[in-house]
Amino acid sequence: MVGPISRSTSRARFLAVLFAGTLWLGCSDDDLTQPEDPQTIPQAIEIQERHTELLMAIEGVVGTAVGFSAGDAPEIRVYTMEPGIEGLPELLEGYPVVIKPTGMLMALSDPTAKQPRPVPIGVSTGHPAITAGTIAARVKDALGNVYALSNNHVYAASNNAELDDSVLQPGVFDGGADPTDAIGILDSFVPIDFSGGLNIVDAAIAMSSRAMLHNSTPTDDGYGIPSSTTVAAFVGQQVKKYGRTTKLTHGEVTEVNVTADVCYEVAVIVCTKAARFTDQIGISSPGFSDGGDSGSLIVTEIGNNPVGLLFAGSATLTLANPIDEVLDAFGVVVDDTLAPPPTPLTDIAVTNLVAPAAATQGDTVRIDVTVSNVGNQDVTSSIDVPLVDETDTLDIGTQTIAGGLAAGTSTTLTYSWVTSVASLGSHTLTASQSFADDNGGNDSSGATVEIKVVLPPATGMHMGDLFPYSSNEGSTWSGYVIVGVHDSNHNPIEGVTVYGSWTGGGLAVDECVTDYAGECLMLSTLLPTSVASVTFTVTDVVGVLAYNAGDNHDEDGDSDGTSITIDRPN
Repeated sequence: MVGPISRSTSRARFLAVLFAGTLWLGCSDDDLTQPEDPQTIPQAIEIQERHTELLMAIEGVVGTAVGFSAGDAPEIRVYTMEPGIEGLPELLEGYPVVIKPTGMLMALSDPTAKQPRPVPIGVSTGHPAITAGTIAARVKDALGNVYALSNNHVYAASNNAELDDSVLQPGVFDGGADPTDAIGILDSFVPIDFSGGLNIVDAAIAMSSRAMLHNSTPTDDGYGIPSSTTVAAFVGQQVKKYGRTTKLTHGEVTEVNVTADVCYEVAVIVCTKAARFTDQIGISSPGFSDGGDSGSLIVTEIGNNPVGLLFAGSATLTLANPIDEVLDAFGVVVDDTLAPPPTPLTDIAVTNLVAPAAATQGDTVRIDVTVSNVGNQDVTSSIDVPLVDETDTLDIGTQTIAGGLAAGTSTTLTYSWVTSVASLGSHTLTASQSFADDNGGNDSSGATVEIKVVLPPATGMHMGDLFPYSSNEGSTWSGYVIVGVHDSNHNPIEGVTVYGSWTGGGLAVDECVTDYAGECLMLSTLLPTSVASVTFTVTDVVGVLAYNAGDNHDEDGDSDGTSITIDRPN
């Protein structure tokens, strides 16, 4: 495993992204002790590892693992994109092979509200450039410095972050903003090898403080404080986790020694960036995790002993890094020390303002403003919340939260903005709260709305975009074009049938129906490498409006909107 990149190193940064999630399993009275393995278990792992490279070379195979059958006999498991993958054996050196259609294993990122400081673990967090993941734990080094632990793709933005970048609570997807909601800075991360090498962890830590970060899950529905004593995973181990999306869930370790290819970037349905992981933990319990649980800490059902850091999965399978590998990479341990009560903090914040991106002049526009008590003290005084159009210097209205807000609660106020006298163009709307508190930095929130004129009825349709890309399958390659259809007002049209033609041979898809975004996919596949390029041409568009081919254009400027050439990838 490649060593971590930290603020104290001078190595070139090389980041990785992984899916974060958490799982927990049913309870057992021997939760901390692995049951005595039959001698065939290490033999099964040895045979699995001996055949993994060949198995994963079969198209449609995404991973291998070792688990137990219903009769507690070891078996080798093969994860596949879909049922019916050909060429897979029924036995490997005497061990049964069980096929598990998991689908594509994806790196994923999705309680969500801003939490009073210090924030609990298991809640929404992330780098400003990503959506949202989960805080796994508060960890500490030998000097007593404390850090928030999560995934690389949650805190290091899939290799695109810089050390000392902010990490937020909540994540941007849940309304977090930089620097208002920062709880620390990126301190170190473990690079992911996307070039074919083996990886073990997807992890990063952010330097924080005890004033910003607690070491317990939420007090109302969490499991408490995770222990500093870790345990290794084994098949049948009962575990649990608390995460941003699915909160507290329970499960059972069903596979160990998992090797799997994890997808980090997808174009339409094709994985364009993947990394191979080995020595992972597999949990097949339904509903164990979902997008946004990335970074959750998996602990034992009894004792809260850390087992793994969830990082990837599909609808039927969750994968986790061995926790000892994660902690050792940074030289930290889980901080399970009890902290003194937090300093009293009164903090009323405008945490969100929801408005449409655009509206037609004359419309009555709905604006939703969320006000939260993110401190740890109840506020019983009434709170006035005015909403202002800064562009036209207009008071849209003021609403009052009678009786204030209890700590940790929020309310959403709805305003109506009549735009009949609003000027055309971009408008900045700002909502603020009037209560004097300990933190004036989050007393307001804003949004931008574009006021437009009424457009005439559409009189026809045309091609508005041809987006090409290609993929290399070894002895063959494929060319793709995402076609976009617009009406005469340049709005996308759903339900239109596009017809086209391809040059260059191969197996072609030359007819498709547009989706809600006015787009659909054309494909030319199984192209021999002797073909240097293929050209796609739109031949007709059929829908409720007349097709005006003369109006075809390409908003990216890389074609004339009718034909485009795709070159063979290197």
